Amino acid sequence: MTRVVVFIQENKTTDFYFPSLAAWGADVQAQGTPLLIPPDFDQPHDRNAWVHYAMGDYPAVALSIDTDSVIPYYAWLAKTFAFCDHHFGAGTNSTAGHLMTFSGQTPTFRNPPFTGSHPVWDLPTVFRLAERAGHIWGAFPDQDGYPVKLAAEVSDAGSQPNVHSPGSFATLAQAGTLPELCYVWSPSGYDEHPPLTPNSPNYIQNGHDLIWSQVDAVITSGEWQQTVFILTWDDWGGYADHVVTPSIETLPDALHPEGFQAVGGARIPLIMFGGTVKQGVESEWHSHASIAKTVIDVLGLPPLGIPQVDAAPSLVSRIDSSLTRPTPPRFGSVIEQPTPPKPRPEPVAPTPWSWSLNEPMPPILLNGGGTLPAPSDGKVLPNPPHLPLGAQSASGATRKKKAASTRKTKARGARS
Repeated sequence: MTRVVVFIQENKTTDFYFPSLAAWGADVQAQGTPLLIPPDFDQPHDRNAWVHYAMGDYPAVALSIDTDSVIPYYAWLAKTFAFCDHHFGAGTNSTAGHLMTFSGQTPTFRNPPFTGSHPVWDLPTVFRLAERAGHIWGAFPDQDGYPVKLAAEVSDAGSQPNVHSPGSFATLAQAGTLPELCYVWSPSGYDEHPPLTPNSPNYIQNGHDLIWSQVDAVITSGEWQQTVFILTWDDWGGYADHVVTPSIETLPDALHPEGFQAVGGARIPLIMFGGTVKQGVESEWHSHASIAKTVIDVLGLPPLGIPQVDAAPSLVSRIDSSLTRPTPPRFGSVIEQPTPPKPRPEPVAPTPWSWSLNEPMPPILLNGGGTLPAPSDGKVLPNPPHLPLGAQSASGATRKKKAASTRKTKARGARS
């Protein structure tokens, strides 16, 4: 039996989290001197912030962390297994990214209320697709049921036995009763989201250590060889990144009535690992919809019926069933990082995106043949947002304005 476990954390770009992977041939750049203590603030990262960043009049936060010191377990995984340096999400904040990982679509480009009344969309999902093929699935949302409470297929009464509370993943893993498909979100305080009140470096360490302990629980149960893990983050978090993503789908806004880049958004890290996952930098373009496609390919499922998923580039080629890859360091142990390859590999440019570019986002396909219009709720204002006080030095701002100018030249081709 093959199992797929998808972990989804919060608010990171590839340059912000993994500058040390440059020594392994990844296309990453440190934004300034990598920090031993992560920034202790949040910053604008909604649709408005993304559009102004892509236009070139908002620099975003140009910072990077010291990968090996701050997130050593993630660093070890990225160097030992498959690190995707051209993965991307949507050009907005959390909810769109979360929904895309298991449905390939998003009917919203803003965050609905996290508590109280909220929308529920009847999207086709890989959860029910797996169920129809005879697989058991499990969703492990945060303490408020987010984000699965937004999808009818995984929030109705019939789904509740498959929806588990925070903390239950490790319990099921230790008991050897994990479902064959698991999507796991961390509760508040453990999702690596910047805190409302100062809590650095704990807010990153807590999330990093929770993922580490959950993987370790799978290893302890003897299921390492049968499990394929995917670790990613929901959105860009308002951090700068030097790589321009392809403008695949566009949405109109007040500044761009003909449409502006919506998918892809900024680069977001992704690590794929497990007992059969090959080592190396995966440099081809992948979106959050590729996660759903990879689940389909690994479990041998039929198409989902959503073009963004069914035609998405898959990561299944990173798996070789003849391999027995090393198990990661045990939870709480001292981590010794692998030695970088010599000579230092050069980054590999991805193949140009094979789909059409700058196409208006199509209607959202629902179960039963219904549709919704493409989202129009991602408000864009005339002026860019402001950086948090002290977030960026003047020299860093100048550097990012130059990089953003390059983004503007390329991204504004997006039906501007």
